[in-house]
Amino acid sequence: MNKFNNICLIGLPYAGKSRLGKLFSMKYRMGFIETDLMIKNKYNKELKDIIKYDGINNFLDYEKNISKIIHCENTIISTGGSMVYHNDSMNFFKYNLSCKIIHLYLTFDEFKNRIDDLDKRGVININNLDIYDLYYERIYLCNKYSDININVDDINKIIMELNKKK
Repeated sequence: MNKFNNICLIGLPYAGKSRLGKLFSMKYRMGFIETDLMIKNKYNKELKDIIKYDGINNFLDYEKNISKIIHCENTIISTGGSMVYHNDSMNFFKYNLSCKIIHLYLTFDEFKNRIDDLDKRGVININNLDIYDLYYERIYLCNKYSDININVDDINKIIMELNKKK
């Protein structure tokens, strides 16, 4: 039987990984790590600028390298949306860090409602896919790694429920 020491949140951009991760960590008195913030701090640039000036492949390498330096217990890890492109990183979270991997799932319609500018946000689109194909590529990868899927279309309802529980 697997004993989980940590929780790893994965999902599409705009799913609320950082927002919910911070709330869960405060509510359940767990640590909180945000891999995108680690990358921004290490390279002293916004993600969109790293992608623009260093390139997608370098960004993906930075992301993969950041994942491997994490060592924690009793912590919620909020990953960047493109972390699911790294099989070895996801396996590191699951097996080395004993993470329960939770996919914060958005329906396609809700994803479309939440997005504004994927390039401005710094969203990796390796294969230059349209929004529909990018969505399904990421959903496939998230489902491949997740232990649990939670629909977060109504994120405010989840936050209200979280605040009710002791």
